Amino acid sequence: MRLVTWNVNHRARPRPVPGWVPEVLQALAPDVLVLTEYVPGPPNGAFRASLASLGLHYIALSPDAPGENRVLVASRSPVVEGNIRPPLIAPSVPSNFIHVRLPDQCLEVVGMRMPDYSKQPPVRRACWDWLEQAAGTLAGRPSVILGDFNADPRYPKSRCGDRFARLEACGWQHALPGGASYWTPRGRGVRIDHAFVSYHVSVRTACYVSKIAGLQLAHRNGPGIPDHAALVLVLERRAALGGRPRPAIK
Repeated sequence: MRLVTWNVNHRARPRPVPGWVPEVLQALAPDVLVLTEYVPGPPNGAFRASLASLGLHYIALSPDAPGENRVLVASRSPVVEGNIRPPLIAPSVPSNFIHVRLPDQCLEVVGMRMPDYSKQPPVRRACWDWLEQAAGTLAGRPSVILGDFNADPRYPKSRCGDRFARLEACGWQHALPGGASYWTPRGRGVRIDHAFVSYHVSVRTACYVSKIAGLQLAHRNGPGIPDHAALVLVLERRAALGGRPRPAIK
C-alpha cells in the first residue's frame, strides 16, 4: 500500500492548486493521499475532479474552521470517519487533524498538520501532549499517523524535538527518510514531514520526493506552491501477529 503526504501551502486561504499537481500525483500513484495546509474553495473544483480521475474516489476533510488550514484525505478504497478528534487547544488545532478508517484495508489513518505555535511554547507542548495521547489510543490497532509535524528530530526539547523519541518509545515506528522535506528562507533543509506506523505494519520504503517526472514539487522562495517535498511510504501488513494471520495490505 502506497501512502503520500504533501503540504500544499494554502496558508489558510483558498488558493488554486497548480495545474501540474495532478500530473505529480499520477506519477506518485498513491493509494491514500494526505494533503496538509489545504483550504477547499471554488478555485479547486477542477482539482477535486482530477483526484477522482486518478482513482482517488473517496475523500474526507477535517472540520471546517474559518481562516484556518484543513487536511484532505483521498483514497482508492472507502473511507469512514473516525472518532479521534483533538480538543480545542487553540483555534488552529481542530481543523488540522483528521482520523479516518479504511475498512477494506483494515487500517486507520491520522492525517495532520501540527500548527506552528513556536511563539507560544505552552500551546505547542499541549498539542504534542494530545498527539501522544491519541497515539497511545491507536497503538494497539493497525494505524499510521502522517503529515506536517512542524518539527525536526534535531530540534531541541524546547521546540519539541524530543517528542519523536517518545513516540518511538511507545512502540511506534518512525518512517524517517534521509534528506529534507522543507527548506527555510535561509536555505536550511529540515525534516518536518513525518510518518509513524504501528507495529502491525512493516515499512518497505520511505522517501522524500522533491522532483518527479521532470516537475519540481517544492518551490523554494518562489511563486509556486507547494513548498514542501512529498513524503512517500510503501507499507505492508505483517503476516501474523499474536499467532493469528492477518490480511495483507496490497
